[in-house]
Amino acid sequence: MKHNRIILLHGFNSGPGQKAEEIKAYLEEHLMEADYELIAPQLSYEPKKAIDEINRLIEEHQTGSVFVVGTSLGGFYTNYFRTKFRDDRVVAHAINPSWRPTQTLLPAKDTVQENFKTGEKWIFTSEYMDQLEEFEHFVLTNLKDYKGNKYAIHLATEDELLNFDELRAYMEENEVNPDLYFYETDHRFGNIKEVLERMLG
Repeated sequence: MKHNRIILLHGFNSGPGQKAEEIKAYLEEHLMEADYELIAPQLSYEPKKAIDEINRLIEEHQTGSVFVVGTSLGGFYTNYFRTKFRDDRVVAHAINPSWRPTQTLLPAKDTVQENFKTGEKWIFTSEYMDQLEEFEHFVLTNLKDYKGNKYAIHLATEDELLNFDELRAYMEENEVNPDLYFYETDHRFGNIKEVLERMLG
């Protein structure tokens, strides 16, 4: 078993793709593949199943550190696990995280969706939204109690889908102090190598 694990979490209606390939290439280029295992799961559309799968991937790894790296909705899940796991073994890097997914995804509720990567069609049900609301409430209620330093948020200054004002206001009001980085890019976020340099360098 490799000493450390990186868990890459994709966004809403998406899947593993270019970022996973870039992380793999980075580890190979820097001769780190022997120490870091990359797992980029295809997450369930059902939030509870996605959370359960990520939780399993974190808890089953018993050596070294677990780096949870998520983008957009995957960034929301990253914040959730930063809230849940308080020990330094878990390191959280949220990239363009969805802060209030029950608001930003409301137009998708009860509609047929088509996965950007696979083309699979599915329905974002009211039940899925209720599950997100439960996880969202957990984060909003409990993240303020996290006072560790294994937490970073990476934000695109030209994000065309998400507004980060509420996230930053929450952090300031509740004295949550992640390492905060800004990048001149959009929601697709083409700066994963810079994140890796900060995370693993």
